[in-house]
Amino acid sequence: MIVSALATAVGVNLGLTVLLVSAYSLLRRRPPFVSVYAPRRPYAPLESWLAAAWRRSEDDIHAAAGLDGVVFVRIFVFSIRLFAVVAVVGVGVLMPINFMGDQLQLIDFTDLPSKSVDVLSISNVQDGSNKLWLHFSAVYIITGVACYLLYYEYRYISGKRLEYFMTSKPLPQYFTVLVRAIPITDGGSVSDAVDKFFKEYHSSTYLSHTVVHQTGKLRRLLNETEIMWTKLKNLKYVPQRPSADNPPKKFLGLFGRNNPIGKYQKRLADLEENVRMEQSDATRRQEIPAAFVSFKSRYASANAIYIRQSDNPTEWQTEHAPDPHDVYWPSFSTSFMERWISKFVVFVASVLLIIVFLLVVGFIQGLTYMEQLEAWLPFLRNILEIAIVSQLVTGYLPSVILHFLSSYVPSIMKLFSTMQGFVSVSGIERSACNKMLRFTIWTVFFANVLTGSALNQLNIFVDPKKIPERLAVVVPARHLSLLHMW
Repeated sequence: MIVSALATAVGVNLGLTVLLVSAYSLLRRRPPFVSVYAPRRPYAPLESWLAAAWRRSEDDIHAAAGLDGVVFVRIFVFSIRLFAVVAVVGVGVLMPINFMGDQLQLIDFTDLPSKSVDVLSISNVQDGSNKLWLHFSAVYIITGVACYLLYYEYRYISGKRLEYFMTSKPLPQYFTVLVRAIPITDGGSVSDAVDKFFKEYHSSTYLSHTVVHQTGKLRRLLNETEIMWTKLKNLKYVPQRPSADNPPKKFLGLFGRNNPIGKYQKRLADLEENVRMEQSDATRRQEIPAAFVSFKSRYASANAIYIRQSDNPTEWQTEHAPDPHDVYWPSFSTSFMERWISKFVVFVASVLLIIVFLLVVGFIQGLTYMEQLEAWLPFLRNILEIAIVSQLVTGYLPSVILHFLSSYVPSIMKLFSTMQGFVSVSGIERSACNKMLRFTIWTVFFANVLTGSALNQLNIFVDPKKIPERLAVVVPARHLSLLHMW
């Protein structure tokens, strides 16, 4: 990729950023978005929300979004600090040294835009030059700063987490354990089996239990009630809307806008009545071989979780009870074998997804090389010879395609995690994040590196001892391409 193509990609991305910020500043004040953006001041400057967001303290974020929100913001703080150091070292020290090298070619300042970005990389430093020690020193400096920042953030967040647990009131889920795969004898019930088992083996610490029942219909009613309540709340906050007591006037009683508030209120009342009826009948529904077991102390609940309760590992499985608002009820009815098979199927599906995406990345990687693109599509050679077209194709198009395809991956990974039988939404999201991490490592690093080298040098897989040597040669030559594409 040439310097002008990289500059074009940077310019387009900056332009889109300004455009999206401006669109956000305008749309946030429109009535349809009242449920998302508030408060709205019609005559406030466009950039007022930027300064207001920047001035928010950590205490404000903690009060609004909790400890999770604080940790999420600290991730950005860590990234800004680390990349500030990297930018100073890389742009201020290493890039000028690389640019002044003569390993690739003599520098012609008059024709800089048409030069390859390799003149800015370590590839342009003369072999055996003492300038390479600056690169080694930069690696150690950046690594040391990264380790220190990670340690600082870990200590800071750990302190916040400990402070949260020390100041928060004891909650029922801290003393409760979720028990799954409960064996049932002929003619017995899940409740009797749980009561008998824990009174026998945990007689001094066992407190009570609650059996899980089939409540699919109740969950659907609750979800529909929540959706209807959200719609009604949003309508009530929209300004200049006619109220239920003051319906809008119609021309000749035929034309005009209907007031949906009254309709939503009636529907919400019907749903609430159905929910109450279903709740009263929930305890008579079919039992699921799972129960929430409560103990008299946290220590007793921890013992029940980390100590195997049965010689048969497929029975009496214990785990932490999720928070009430975090429970994912559909997974409670799955058996041990169903969860095991689901994990295997998800693993295979994840590997296949990575392989398919590797092939896609391998094709898109070729777009950064004009010669390779002209060889693939010779009928577009005349169009690709246009300067602005070639810069957009090699500098921006690969990034757009990869980001577009990558936007669908998180939802796919979340679907895979849902199939594995996790009983909490946070567990599903954590598993999806782990899958995304592995996916990113393979597709962003190895795919971008190996598609340009290993496909042409297959002996790298024949002699694995040469893999570090190959990576040391290929990574410096392709790091700029990797960064601009992702």
